[in-house]
Amino acid sequence: MSGTLPGRRWLYLIGGAGFALGVGAVLGLPPRTHHIRPAARPTSAYDEARARFAALCACDDASVLPACRSYLLDHGGPTDSVVLLLHGMTSCPLQFDALSRQLHAAGHTVLVPRLPRNGLADRRTDALGGLRAAEMAAFGDEAVDIAAGLGRRVTVFGLSAGGLVAAWIAQHRPETARVIIAAPFLGISSFAMPYQALLRNVLVRMPNLMIEDAPDEAAAKPGYNYVRKATRSLGELMLLGECVLREARRTPPAAGEIVLVNNAADIVINHQLVALLAKRWRSHGQARVDEYVFSAEEQLGHDIIDPRQKTANPDLVYPIMQQLIERR
Repeated sequence: MSGTLPGRRWLYLIGGAGFALGVGAVLGLPPRTHHIRPAARPTSAYDEARARFAALCACDDASVLPACRSYLLDHGGPTDSVVLLLHGMTSCPLQFDALSRQLHAAGHTVLVPRLPRNGLADRRTDALGGLRAAEMAAFGDEAVDIAAGLGRRVTVFGLSAGGLVAAWIAQHRPETARVIIAAPFLGISSFAMPYQALLRNVLVRMPNLMIEDAPDEAAAKPGYNYVRKATRSLGELMLLGECVLREARRTPPAAGEIVLVNNAADIVINHQLVALLAKRWRSHGQARVDEYVFSAEEQLGHDIIDPRQKTANPDLVYPIMQQLIERR
């Protein structure tokens, strides 16, 4: 009997090492993104765009907070300028309420759609646990499809997860004249670049976990923000970001003008990944890629738009955003 124990130990060691290598290989393998493809069906007339918008609004059922439903501020017909505003994750279109009305008063048609699985009345919902990268890409395509028929020139502004969708749009949709991308969620700030891929792979392959906000964090949020985070949604957003980064390396962006809005005080996003995306877009030499930076001294939070945030400063931010949207 004693002669067989070392052999068994070696079997256990070999088996354990093999298992560890297998897990490492799975986590190290880059995830597939071939299923995340653009599906453009742009509208070409105002009435058609209004009909598509009505179909989008039909998704806002009784589970959606009434104030968080998709909305359109138009002028009764097509206009020279259409602005598509894309809000952040766990927020809703109400985030853009003040800015959208300011833009509408200036003559723009403004479209503010609700991101998938956001804006629900239940702030503790686990709906984001089912979010998929392809779902976000399809949402971005549908939003641009609608905007294309509402006027002559489409400008997109997206923040955080909405900024990530805006990056997808900039890469794929030539219907957009200018895309403004603010704090796009391509990765998590506290992890160095070499670990972003591993973190993404873990988040998209492990079972979803719901992470509760600390009581003081939840109390500080606007009443329509979720108070739980889904780990799967973070991984899927990073997967969509990886898809955009891969395609930006191979092909130039479809949008002719891109503005990256960075906030030096933002501790949520990974700034190195944003810089990498800008570098890859610029390398093709076809699109104009500009940058606007809010300094750390201005002490803005990750959400630079919602005036209900404690770190909000709309008197500073809104005029700058309007200037960027209007190319001034």
